Amino acid sequence: KATVSVLYWRGVWVGEGWVTNVSKTTMRPNILDRPISKGKAEVSLSAFSFLFSEIVQYTKNSPTPAKALSTWESRLHKIGYGVGIRVLDLIVYRGKGMDSRETDLVRFLTFIEKTVWKVLFGKPAENLAVVAANQANGQPHDVYCIVDADPVVSHFVCNPPEFKKLSSTAFVAGIVAGMLDGAEFPAEVIAFDKNSDDVRSREIVFEIHFKKHVLQRHEKMKS
Repeated sequence: KATVSVLYWRGVWVGEGWVTNVSKTTMRPNILDRPISKGKAEVSLSAFSFLFSEIVQYTKNSPTPAKALSTWESRLHKIGYGVGIRVLDLIVYRGKGMDSRETDLVRFLTFIEKTVWKVLFGKPAENLAVVAANQANGQPHDVYCIVDADPVVSHFVCNPPEFKKLSSTAFVAGIVAGMLDGAEFPAEVIAFDKNSDDVRSREIVFEIHFKKHVLQRHEKMKS
């Protein structure tokens, strides 16, 4: 026979008093009161491949069967976008490489290339580069690229005959776009195969086109 002093019992307010015969199971803290677990740093490749293949199948057939390649890739991009926003929140919460809001465009891209890529895929991306730097109508128009020589999302996807050129890396492009938008660097992110003629190569380039006001802000910060 145990006696404890409680304010709540089984979710009902009882005030301060004494309740008898309360088991340890009854008094466990609510799941919402528990700290966020850091969890394991890795998941098995087979589990990831199974989950991602289901995502690809889902985007092909929902809400209606995709009849165009652009529709399918757009659906993958949209799901990745939501993942990117949540991943940014999680990484910042855990303090992995960014303790405060980043205001420098290049430093944030470096953060994605190195820290985020390692958190998501177990290794940093191969390269971050500016592939075009020119003035468009008197305005800065730099195009940035993140290069992944062997993205894991392209390992276990077999494209159907009618969609031979499907790029499942549109999902990763969506993740990058979501993170950039969440950090107030809105941009269009496009994934394409750098060596489309070489079937042995899986090198993917994620081309990042920032909105005009983002580039103007970046130029002002440099000056």
